[in-house]
Amino acid sequence: MYLETSETPVGGMSAREMIDPKASMWSWMAFDLWFYRTQRGLSLAQVGLIVKATRGTVSNWEAGRLKPKQDQLKLLDSAWSTGGHFERLAWYARTGHEPDWFRQFLQYEEAASEIRAYHGKTVPVLLQTAGYSQALLWAAGRNREVEAESRARAKRQKILQREDGPYLWILLDQEVLELPVGGPQVMREQLRQMIDVMKNPRFSVRVVTRETGPHPGHDGSFQLYRVGDRRVAYAAAQIGGRLIEDTAEVSTLGIRFDQIGALALSRDASIELIQSAVRKFDDQLA
Repeated sequence: MYLETSETPVGGMSAREMIDPKASMWSWMAFDLWFYRTQRGLSLAQVGLIVKATRGTVSNWEAGRLKPKQDQLKLLDSAWSTGGHFERLAWYARTGHEPDWFRQFLQYEEAASEIRAYHGKTVPVLLQTAGYSQALLWAAGRNREVEAESRARAKRQKILQREDGPYLWILLDQEVLELPVGGPQVMREQLRQMIDVMKNPRFSVRVVTRETGPHPGHDGSFQLYRVGDRRVAYAAAQIGGRLIEDTAEVSTLGIRFDQIGALALSRDASIELIQSAVRKFDDQLA
């Protein structure tokens, strides 16, 4: 019997053939979807009938371009009597840490229509100037990576220049405006750029003042993304972070963002506070 494979050949290999099941849980999922299908002699279209999806959707699953939904995997496990194999894989994929999570994270950032981020210690990457970014990398001891990483961050910021770029809402602690990363000159440039960015109505930076005291963001910074009809999140941590695709966890972070936002200054009041911080750095340079 002729067995279909996922399309889009690259260098003579299909996208499916390039999947490494050891790269991540989602890659393992994509490989097993192909393996179990071909072992049963089924076409992509026949699997599509089982899971109530198109042939192209199943092909994209096997190529790792799309992720199946839980109810679709439940139908597959039932039809193939796998004992819940695919549902378990999806659970671990959504809640665990993947070796190649950062590549997936960048893809989500690139495709996001909406980005919401809380940062308590530093300016988020998408708003960092070159000087500020390099100063942070030097402080972290990443000396050999400074130039390359700084360029990579600048490349990521290009999504904000697109006409169809994302809505961007940032919440910062007042400490971020005052911590002299790279010195007064670097900070003045960084804060001025932040004010310029807010001239675009799609972008907003709001500040949580010191007087607010403890708030739900003190556990660490995080970011939320809307990608199509999905919501995903990223939680920062020392020596890396975690990409979150579990719906319940993403919802929890969404509530936390709203709780912090309820404590933050308005957009205009935040601009005034940032301008005040700029003047303090101006005085230091005078």
